[in-house]
Amino acid sequence: MSDIHDQHQHPQPPSAAGIGIPRSGSFDPAAFERAVNDLLRACGVAPDAIHTGKTSTRVRELWQRRLLGGYDMDPAEALGDGFADDRTDMVVIRGIAVHGVCPHHLVPFRGVAHVAYLPGGRLHGFGRIARLVDAIGHRFTYQEWMTRDIADALLQHGHARGAACIVEAEQLCLLLGEDRRGDERVVTQAFAGEFETREHLRGEFLHAISGRAPGR
Repeated sequence: MSDIHDQHQHPQPPSAAGIGIPRSGSFDPAAFERAVNDLLRACGVAPDAIHTGKTSTRVRELWQRRLLGGYDMDPAEALGDGFADDRTDMVVIRGIAVHGVCPHHLVPFRGVAHVAYLPGGRLHGFGRIARLVDAIGHRFTYQEWMTRDIADALLQHGHARGAACIVEAEQLCLLLGEDRRGDERVVTQAFAGEFETREHLRGEFLHAISGRAPGR
């Protein structure tokens, strides 16, 4: 990845409309670091102590590059054009690492996404699909939104006949709650195109991500 300062010398791609919580402006690194220092002071901790002297920079880099890095990615560009192919067989990618930031508590959730699509004349690289997941997930968003947005993006940008997405994640705001048990998981699912109308396709997808062969 290029140096973080170089990234702000060039225009950033516009955020995709309708994906996550929209931005009304660009990321402000200096303001972010001041806010982190103010947060430390509000917690009664000196921001210039031996253990916190670089905290604001570290936190800013984490949020800018990783937690909110999807705002600087266009899902269509992340997926790319793929290549023409007349195959119609289902493609399934299990266990794509995924994370997002809950806008209610400003804490992350993390887990895995299982994604499938029915090609509609084009095939896409597996790494490209993972990048699409990053472009959609690395924002202020909800797990429910992310799941639907991934499926819809494969139809819109990937020209798929059908798409499916299941996300299983740990929600840190839930795990830190007063009644926490520590093993809560949230599972969300979305089906689009032919997956929405053809029950047997949903069944094949669920079998594929469970590791069992269809009919077993």
